[in-house]
Amino acid sequence: MVSLTKKFSEFVYNAKADDFNEEMIFFSRMSMLDWAGVAYAGRKEPVSQIVTKLVEDESSCGNSKIISNGLAMSSKYAALVNGTIGHALDYDDTHFLFTGHPTASAFPTALAIGEELNSTIDEMIFAYMCGVEVSTRLGHILGYSHYNKGFHQTATSGAFGATAVASKLLKLNLEQIENAFGIVSTRASGLKSQFGTMGKPFHAGIAASNGIEAAKLSKLGFISCEDGIECSQGFLKTHGWNEKYPDEAIEGLGNNYLFPEIKYKFHACCHGLHAFLEALDELKIKNNFNPESIEKISIETQPSWLKVCNIESPKTGLESKFSYRLTAAMSLHGIDTARLDSYNDKMCFDPNLIKTRDKVEVIPNETLSNTEALIRIKNDTNVFENKHNLSDKIENETIQNKIKAKSTSLLSENVSKKLSSILENPKKFFAKDILNLLIN
Repeated sequence: MVSLTKKFSEFVYNAKADDFNEEMIFFSRMSMLDWAGVAYAGRKEPVSQIVTKLVEDESSCGNSKIISNGLAMSSKYAALVNGTIGHALDYDDTHFLFTGHPTASAFPTALAIGEELNSTIDEMIFAYMCGVEVSTRLGHILGYSHYNKGFHQTATSGAFGATAVASKLLKLNLEQIENAFGIVSTRASGLKSQFGTMGKPFHAGIAASNGIEAAKLSKLGFISCEDGIECSQGFLKTHGWNEKYPDEAIEGLGNNYLFPEIKYKFHACCHGLHAFLEALDELKIKNNFNPESIEKISIETQPSWLKVCNIESPKTGLESKFSYRLTAAMSLHGIDTARLDSYNDKMCFDPNLIKTRDKVEVIPNETLSNTEALIRIKNDTNVFENKHNLSDKIENETIQNKIKAKSTSLLSENVSKKLSSILENPKKFFAKDILNLLIN
């Protein structure tokens, strides 16, 4: 049995800023820029306001601000709120090895502890990189057996990543980090049954909050099991793990990095829909489809996605973000699936969209990976077909341009430029500088 608790603890404790390569730093900055825009846009979402109200009622002191109203809270509560807000729109980054959203819990943790300690952005990026590498590797180890059992890695492995972030910023020693991982192993939670409800974005806040709680308890002397991840009744064996360690999840820790395989959302819906939407966009460039003349639309996808984003007849804007059939109809009717306001309750009952929606058949295909989808559109004379794989390499310059464009659309050009400047000069700025931009 691999001692994962010790292995991850030693990585976090021994990590130095110089250990991380330029690729890791680049994607960390891109993910932070991406998260900031999505979080800013999600501040007024109902789930954001509800969780804000919760902490207003329960906490009124602290040094860490929440972006929904600028009030200072304890770092634990700030992470709970900001983590939830950042995932409220389900428009943040995704990692297919992690099987979830790594930045959703790691960055709010870094912001909350970073503001409490007056950490520089440089220190926050360093801690963030430790955290997302841990959560990516643990998420990969938990794998699809964990995910298909009904757990959500954003909340589960994400809590371990948040613990690593908090532990690094709080400068815990090796024994304390091991204890912190043991503590969070009995706190990490999150179920896929919450998808399509406010429970899903709350998972990110829970993970961030749990990570801070675990690290702070450990610093206070709280003792936990030293092998909480891998012991006989530990986290892995009680949470649907298939008892296999993928080589890439274990080897090269501290030298090679899995996090830079991160993927970004350029459609404002569940990432399980993006491969087919990209395939459909590519078909639309070459063909002028008339929804009225389409006889049938077939979408082939990896079967694991059918429990995630296959709501056949969504009734709310939130549910529509998890519907192959309705998002296909939206795209074919010229509705921009990248716009946040495209997903609304009224759209779910549009008779023209429903007519096209009901022509869509979603077909499980075991030969497709979790990043692939195939779409066929049949009209009265032809069949059009296209396949897309989200794992295909995109050049860093293209990613940067797309992220900056997305950030500008969500934050405004002025705020996006200021935020980019902060992330590009991390030794000169502090956590409060990012938070003040998102609050004002």
